[in-house]
Amino acid sequence: MLPPLPAEVALMSTQSHYVVDVMTDNPVVVGPDASAWSADCLARKRNVHHLLVVDGYRLVGVVCGCDLRRAAVDAPVAECMCPAPVTIDDQETAEAAASRMRASGVGCLPVLDWSGTLRGVVTRRDLLASGALPGAAFRECAACGSMHGLVSPDGSGDEGTATFCLRCIEQARKPRSLVDDSYFTLGGGG
Repeated sequence: MLPPLPAEVALMSTQSHYVVDVMTDNPVVVGPDASAWSADCLARKRNVHHLLVVDGYRLVGVVCGCDLRRAAVDAPVAECMCPAPVTIDDQETAEAAASRMRASGVGCLPVLDWSGTLRGVVTRRDLLASGALPGAAFRECAACGSMHGLVSPDGSGDEGTATFCLRCIEQARKPRSLVDDSYFTLGGGG
């Protein structure tokens, strides 16, 4: 039988993860001049909800699928992005990221290293998977399980009513343009 672990080693095995350990490497990025429609298509194709907006190599904003779908089709991403995103250092803990997300009311944090270089993105899903966020902290779409863009059918926001994400709601609506109509008809929207 093995001897018990020293207290320091036992403590280290239960310590939290760092953001760099739980983040998503190679986030999906888009330029500020891209159209909202093309950015939305990219987000859907890559199955992400948040796009990081970069100009050259510099992070200039974050845009979510909900904002892209509410924008005019030809509007530049710069018009619907959050221009001053809340970020986190890659060496902070996952618990610190969860706390910052809750306090800021955001669903993702761009991850920067000590020099300010974009390293990745940490999302609610990343934090849920790492155990830094309790699963009951967020409501989910009754149709697809998404935690983004949730809307109650009656607009009440009551905990007891079923909620659906904007993507599922939009699937029941008419396309915004002829280009969208072709995109959905050819199977690009599902």
